[in-house]
Amino acid sequence: MDLLYLCRYFCDMRRHLLFFYWMLLALPLAQGQKTDTAIYDVVERLPYPLLVGCLPEQHPDWSEDSLRRCAERGLLALVSRNIRYPDEARRANLEGTVVVSFVVETDGRISQVKILKDIGGGCGAEAARVLQALDEAGLRWKPAQSGGKTVRMRQALPLRFRLEEAPPFHLNERGDSIYTLLDTLPRFRGAGEDSLIAFILRELRYPPAYRDSCKVGVVETALLVRANGSIEVENQLDFSNLGLDFQWEAIRLVNRTAGLWTPGFYQGRPVTTNVPLRVLFKSDAARCQAANDSFDRAMLLAADAADEEDLNAALDKWNQAVQLQPNNTELLYYRGSALLNLNRREEACQDFARIRQLMGVTWFESLRRVVCGW
Repeated sequence: MDLLYLCRYFCDMRRHLLFFYWMLLALPLAQGQKTDTAIYDVVERLPYPLLVGCLPEQHPDWSEDSLRRCAERGLLALVSRNIRYPDEARRANLEGTVVVSFVVETDGRISQVKILKDIGGGCGAEAARVLQALDEAGLRWKPAQSGGKTVRMRQALPLRFRLEEAPPFHLNERGDSIYTLLDTLPRFRGAGEDSLIAFILRELRYPPAYRDSCKVGVVETALLVRANGSIEVENQLDFSNLGLDFQWEAIRLVNRTAGLWTPGFYQGRPVTTNVPLRVLFKSDAARCQAANDSFDRAMLLAADAADEEDLNAALDKWNQAVQLQPNNTELLYYRGSALLNLNRREEACQDFARIRQLMGVTWFESLRRVVCGW
């Protein structure tokens, strides 16, 4: 049996959050005759983004105003997850409001994205980039209505950029403070020169009932190391859909590390943090050598793809990796992300749908629903 272990933890010593002041305004930027191509400034029914959680099918008893308010809040959350505070603006401590205008077309797409007000440092360009990227990723709008017909309408989106130091922790679903900013990382206390890697190499067991199945793949376990040194499995991802026996073995292995951890420290005190642990299951049966080699080749291709700057060249490597491991959801996710970056949304959604089919639920479900729908 072979094993590959990887434990990575990434901490930024300082972050900045972006807070938005959100509203949509109809701007009187277009006048003239009311033709099919006119851009309206006053309409009977305003446009709004068609976010999956705010559709009439999900809320048949909601009014259109309620659907619109839901969509506006959802768009705010979506923009906040995708926008990046420009480095130039952060270095110059630039803050303020950027206003971006755009036209909601009759087909639900947006066009003519323009920066009406900018604070410099790349903030205006970043706001415009995110709006354009969301449109290219497949976000559509319910178009405006006037006189019983669908019309084009210009909208304006004011975004307030404000720098603020990020808190050193986030809250999990149970309300626990999980620290992401640490002065000292959690440390595994092995016996003597024993290390966590050596411990796992010694303790991991490939489920004997599956030895001749040649199943190979990674199970990633999110290990919570609490301030008192106790541990808990918070989450688990079986990227290759190996099954319950492999998942339980990974949990059993992690639980055997109880009492062998020194917690992470922040500002001189122990805190709770999350440590991702990945274990690779490979059968040592002679007949499984080909399956093991196929997995290794796929992982090498994936590593090359991750380092590739050219998106098309990276996609070619992801395609080769997925061909070798067609049911590896981690590879499918990265290929889907590459396709999305190349504006090939339908193909990306096929990969994301395959992940959902294999796993039952995805670890990126909110993004999948926005891009691909239910």
